[in-house]
Amino acid sequence: MKIAPSSIYHTLRFQITAVIILLISVLVINTLFSSYSESQRRHDYNALQSSGSTQQLFSSLISRSTQYASAAPRDWDTYFRDLGMYGEDLNNIILKLDTTLLTLNDLPDIQQQWQIYSQEIHKVRGDLAEPKLESVAQWVVAHQAELEALSQQIDTRIKTMLEQQLEKQRLINIALLALSLLVGLSALFALNRFFSRPLQSILARLQHLAQGKTSSDDAITSRNEMGTIYSAIDELALNLDTTFNLTRSVNQATSVDSALCFVYREYQQRLPIDALCLIRDSNDTQSLLLERVHSDQQLRLQENSRHSKLRCELCSMIELSEPLLWQEDNDWNGKHSALATYLHDAGINSALFFPFNNQSSSVLLFASTQPSAFNEKHLQLLKNAGGQLQHAFEKTELVESLVISAVSGLSKLAESRDPETGDHLARMSQYSMILAEELSHDSLYQDQIDNRYIRDILRFSPMHDIGKVGIADSILLKPGRLTGEERHDMEFHPAIGGEVLKRCEEQLNASGHSMFTTGIEIAEGHHEKWDGSGYPHGWKGKEIPLSARIVAVADVFDALTSKRPYKEAWPVEKALKLFDEESGKHFDPEIINAFHRALPKMLEVYERLKHV
Repeated sequence: MKIAPSSIYHTLRFQITAVIILLISVLVINTLFSSYSESQRRHDYNALQSSGSTQQLFSSLISRSTQYASAAPRDWDTYFRDLGMYGEDLNNIILKLDTTLLTLNDLPDIQQQWQIYSQEIHKVRGDLAEPKLESVAQWVVAHQAELEALSQQIDTRIKTMLEQQLEKQRLINIALLALSLLVGLSALFALNRFFSRPLQSILARLQHLAQGKTSSDDAITSRNEMGTIYSAIDELALNLDTTFNLTRSVNQATSVDSALCFVYREYQQRLPIDALCLIRDSNDTQSLLLERVHSDQQLRLQENSRHSKLRCELCSMIELSEPLLWQEDNDWNGKHSALATYLHDAGINSALFFPFNNQSSSVLLFASTQPSAFNEKHLQLLKNAGGQLQHAFEKTELVESLVISAVSGLSKLAESRDPETGDHLARMSQYSMILAEELSHDSLYQDQIDNRYIRDILRFSPMHDIGKVGIADSILLKPGRLTGEERHDMEFHPAIGGEVLKRCEEQLNASGHSMFTTGIEIAEGHHEKWDGSGYPHGWKGKEIPLSARIVAVADVFDALTSKRPYKEAWPVEKALKLFDEESGKHFDPEIINAFHRALPKMLEVYERLKHV
């Protein structure tokens, strides 16, 4: 997998290059300043040398002029002699002063002042062939103070200038030193923050991971490759943690519902899921069955709903055992399968489908109400945990399959003792399920009924008369009226059924499972009455389990509207009248209200499976 930081500015290459460029820049600046300092020192040396020279020249000019003024010649021979000595010295001194002061570019006012003096000397001296040396000497003596002041000013100004230059260089040196320290410390800080410390965290994370510690309190906020590597390791750790937790949960799961709950809780921390569903390939080969739904929200997903396989992408996915990612932009408006349209209408806008690689043709549906909720990383997470997911449901499906087979066998055994009941078990189980669904909303019992409860009602309602296996044929198959003793024995069959199922439950509890709780309630309580006149315990009102009260209504409705050897089938209207009369006596009034609301659905079952 290629690791790509969010931008070029957050890459180690850019950050390290930037630090190196900064260090090189500081080195170049220091080098340039060193070169400048050397040149400046040369300039300062020349200036200092010029200052000494000017002082000597001014001093020589004043002393020679003073001597000449005090002993000026009075004859031509002496004059010509002095013309070759003092006159030549005067010319050399003035020329050297002109040349020396001309180099002092930093003292323009001094240069200007000397130019004034130089012009006056030349003016007083007159013609070079016959200069007025005495006049020049007298002029110098007369302006001795000004010339000495000018000489002193040159010396002072140059010293001041040199001191300023030295102070400037000292400050620049301090600034460059501070900059070098700052850049060096910044480089160390950057190296520690962006490389060394993240590398230590990565090594520590890997060590913890090697020790089996998937969680960590440490974190890296770097957005460069080190942060990306740490995030990848952290993601791996989270995936392993999810897998470990899922494995532990698998061993605790005792049913498909508990397995769904465990998987939902674990993946809810990693995936933006709102529901986890189990889909099966129906045995009729024409439809897919949305068998189980687990969610913390009220979603419009109906368990046991069937959907045509026509144009269904899931069918090829199941055959190839390849996960499938669906988003809201996959065109849900009918061009896809009935299942996709159903999910969209139920508010599902994103989905991950994960098929099991086995013979069950089962698919886990991770559903979200948010658009574009899933990505390839989420899909890969499911692929990595595929073995654990499959094992979780294979084990629980096997247990439930064995239990359901046992339930079906026991129910058929009881039914075989009374063969004239026709499809009684199929009808009354459907009636019971429809009543439970109706009570799951807009009733006093809606908080007690969920999808699992409805499914248990459907599964275990056929076991309501399992206790009849303990009733003698002479009583069970007697064509006429029962005697009082026979009636007493017959009314004991709910207790027998409850005891049989309790023994089954004890065996399951020993292996860590619990399946028959609802079946026990139904078997023991389906002949109890709301007013307490029922049997075998004489329970009253809400002492009777809700599941038994529901099955009682479904059982009696089917018994009344079905043909028996000893009676004809009642019309539905007559049965409804009886139910209204028995509401609050035999039956729970709330369930009778739900019965009236659910009657259209129950009549569909009645017409399809009626035995008249």
